[in-house]
Amino acid sequence: MSAAAWEVMRVALPLMVSAGMLSIVLFADRTLLMLYDGTSMSASMAGGNLFWVIVCVPIGTASMTGATIGQLIGNGEPHKVGRLLWQSVWLSLMTIPFFVAAAWGAESLFRLTGQPPALVPVEATYVRWLMLGGVGLVIESALSGFFSGTERTSVIMWVSVASGTLNVVLDLVLIFGWLGLPELGIAGAAIGSVIAFWFKGVCYAWLLARPALEPVYRFRAGIGVDVKMMRNFLYFSIPSGLMYLTEAGAFTVIILKIGQLGDVPLRATTMAINFNMVAFIPLVGIAIAASVLVGRHLLQNGPDFAVRTTIASLVLALAYSGVWAIAYLVAGDWMLSLYRLGSPDADSLSAVDQASGLLGFVALYVLLDATQLILGAALKGAGDTWFVLAAGAVTSAVAVGTGILFDPGSGALNWWWWVVTGWIWALALVMSVRFLGGRWKTMRMV
Repeated sequence: MSAAAWEVMRVALPLMVSAGMLSIVLFADRTLLMLYDGTSMSASMAGGNLFWVIVCVPIGTASMTGATIGQLIGNGEPHKVGRLLWQSVWLSLMTIPFFVAAAWGAESLFRLTGQPPALVPVEATYVRWLMLGGVGLVIESALSGFFSGTERTSVIMWVSVASGTLNVVLDLVLIFGWLGLPELGIAGAAIGSVIAFWFKGVCYAWLLARPALEPVYRFRAGIGVDVKMMRNFLYFSIPSGLMYLTEAGAFTVIILKIGQLGDVPLRATTMAINFNMVAFIPLVGIAIAASVLVGRHLLQNGPDFAVRTTIASLVLALAYSGVWAIAYLVAGDWMLSLYRLGSPDADSLSAVDQASGLLGFVALYVLLDATQLILGAALKGAGDTWFVLAAGAVTSAVAVGTGILFDPGSGALNWWWWVVTGWIWALALVMSVRFLGGRWKTMRMV
């Protein structure tokens, strides 16, 4: 195995475990809600998507700390890391009024989108509770960038494992009312997530406060607001957040359109997406590694090293995704049998049957999803964030616009899944062309 591949594995594997823990938590969250009440699982899908739309811009912005720190290290400027991290924290705290307003207006937003009346109060409850953890989620995304940017990714892994375990335990206790606590259902699932978000933030803050880090990274000396550094950070990081928004917004529109078809199609979609997330989210770990390593090598060793790192990351991602593509085709029904456990109602059984066909769509796009994710991360690590935003915005708009324009109406579940598949294929093509063009090789963020 090449040196580039070993380096990617060293940095990416802990991040894959970390991201994999998130996929397990999301999967457990929705599965436990289905066992509690099928309506709650459907509501968690739509509510979770809206929550992500609300928080994704600040999270995407904050998460660029890792790539930027990678470039600072590559440029021989570790003493600026503490000040950069503080700028991301101040930016995170500025989101509080926005998150409060979003929680207050959640129910109205769901009513405006034409969701089934029975789902609206449940969806709103889920989002309102989750918003209490919004700032915590943004802060931990910013602070974790130090550990990814300095390639201490095992720290992220262990913090994620601890918070994920805490989240699942809290889900069991709060959803079903164990240990003498009241049965909270979907509110309990959200409360468990909120506690886990803040737990991660506290863990990272505690680790960063260690005196041994101060002489190199100067956290205490960098506590103030640096307008110039904040402005430069925002220039390269806001496109990353807006990219999340365009993709999340487009996907939410698609989910809401599916929700208008009824509870059963939405449940089936949730089931298929759950298994898609198990495959996709660990790829985020490889993408973070690619972004950080490309940023460091571009300044430290030159573009050829950055290219080798990207190729090694892409090969690892495709190998991982290929296993899942085969699993969806060969063992999809066996996977979905999980949703037949217990005493599912007739709607849930019907949703399982529909979800079996939807996993075929996931198998069609999973390899190209890995391609667009890794190449997009490499471009962002170099600083080509505005192109990544433009590509995401255009493909998202075309996908949703095409879907709405040619929507066949009733029975349109498969149509919307074709829209998702075509969207991902288009993104993979655009990112590949941009990466091969090589313009990113001359870019710098610091």
